[in-house]
Amino acid sequence: MHLHVRSLRNLFTVLCSVALLAACAVTHEDVDTWIGTVRGPGKIKAVLLSDKYDDDLRIHAGLALVRMERQDVEGVTELQSALRQLDEETRRRIVDGMAPGLLELMRGEGQPQQAEEGPPPTLQVRAKDAAFLVLQYASPTQQGQLTDGVVGWFVEDFNGRSLAGNFSAEQVVRQLGAPAAQRLVDAMNSRIPQQALVKIAELVAALGTPETKTRAAERLVAIEREMEGPEFGNWLGERIRTQLAAAGGAAPDPARVQAAVALNREQFITTGALPAMHHLAGEPTVSNRLLEMATQTTGSSEERRVVALQAMEGHVRADQNAALLALALDQNSPVRVRDYAFDRIADSRAREAIPQLWPLATSADNAQWRQRWRVGTLILTLGGPEILPEWLGRLPNAREIQYAREELNGYATRIAAMRPEPDALMTAQLASPNWWNRAIALYYFERQGDEADLPRIQAMAGDTTATRGEHWEEHDTVGKIAQDVVTAIRERMTRGAAGAGATGATGAGSTGGASAGGAGSAGAPG
Repeated sequence: MHLHVRSLRNLFTVLCSVALLAACAVTHEDVDTWIGTVRGPGKIKAVLLSDKYDDDLRIHAGLALVRMERQDVEGVTELQSALRQLDEETRRRIVDGMAPGLLELMRGEGQPQQAEEGPPPTLQVRAKDAAFLVLQYASPTQQGQLTDGVVGWFVEDFNGRSLAGNFSAEQVVRQLGAPAAQRLVDAMNSRIPQQALVKIAELVAALGTPETKTRAAERLVAIEREMEGPEFGNWLGERIRTQLAAAGGAAPDPARVQAAVALNREQFITTGALPAMHHLAGEPTVSNRLLEMATQTTGSSEERRVVALQAMEGHVRADQNAALLALALDQNSPVRVRDYAFDRIADSRAREAIPQLWPLATSADNAQWRQRWRVGTLILTLGGPEILPEWLGRLPNAREIQYAREELNGYATRIAAMRPEPDALMTAQLASPNWWNRAIALYYFERQGDEADLPRIQAMAGDTTATRGEHWEEHDTVGKIAQDVVTAIRERMTRGAAGAGATGATGAGSTGGASAGGAGSAGAPG
């Protein structure tokens, strides 16, 4: 009821304003004066709506609503409301006429200069919001200019402006699509905050045309190289010295400044450039540079190499597998670097890497069980169900061989993820002469077993074969594993389908088990 009365009151105000305006001529000066009067907004809106006035005055009225800064009336909202009431042809003419003025307001022409620090002026923000709202009504030419103007406004200071106003940069770019993404590439530079660079790359990757993505990829690689250069270091040093001077005290110690420069440079690269490159890693320019950084043994930190490999996730090309495999097998490379190199090989599903992996997967060196686990799981990932019989037969069986609990559990996790499920083969492993094969099979059925499997597993409860290796404390025999697997299967079946596949109490070792992703997950052994 209140809403209905208010709508009638607003309509009455506009009708009265139209009647009043019909009695005398209206000028630009009148419109400007009304911006600050009590009934002025209604009069301005009436001018915009009335076809008795020429387009020049109506356009001026539309811009006045944007320039109007009041607590009681939202001018941009009033503008949008008025435009919706106009017929399509009139609306297009008015918006086309407003476009140059909106662009001037966004640029701050004729307005006080913005301070270097702080938010953008509210008039510029309102003009940006208005331009975004009305560009849908513009002709193709003016629509293009308004799109360029709105995105360009964000580009000028992406970090400071991306959330300003009623519409964020992300909202605007996602709605405007490819034309906006193309303009965003110009906002990329080495000195914007890291999170801004990453967000721009994400938007370009999601919305840009192939040509735009290629240009953005080339720009990102150039930015990363620039971050490694002396000019960027000088810029960081100047910023740091300024900050230290502002904090007071003695003159900055040169060694302290250089240490801070090195730390900040690393952060710009590892939390800015490289995560941004991940979004465009499908572009050869970017993926080639990432692999180059990952394999660089001098002048590049371990963290930078790791993040470069992380950024390649999901975008490894077949021609990069050889270099990644060489890196993964290089005993001189840091463990984390090798670990992520294995991850990227797993991503690629490159079966041709398997022959070179067998020596590590079949190693009987008990001290290297984590590496054996990592490589063995990688073989299972690359080879799938077809490789499983060979892999089971090639597990090392030397007299003194030991297997950690999480190693065997990790293999079972990977096997349980295979499709089709190798139930028959794993059932046969329950009778294997090797205790480790029986343990893997038990862990497999902990995840995949059902009522029909329980008799076979229960029959193993008396298996007194000792488990040998790390972290078998409460499962020091195969029989004890079988007992807990029976309990885990029954609990899983009770929980129902929603709990299917959940890991029970037996799998995780005291130092943590493998993640479900196996060799393709960063949670796998390092």
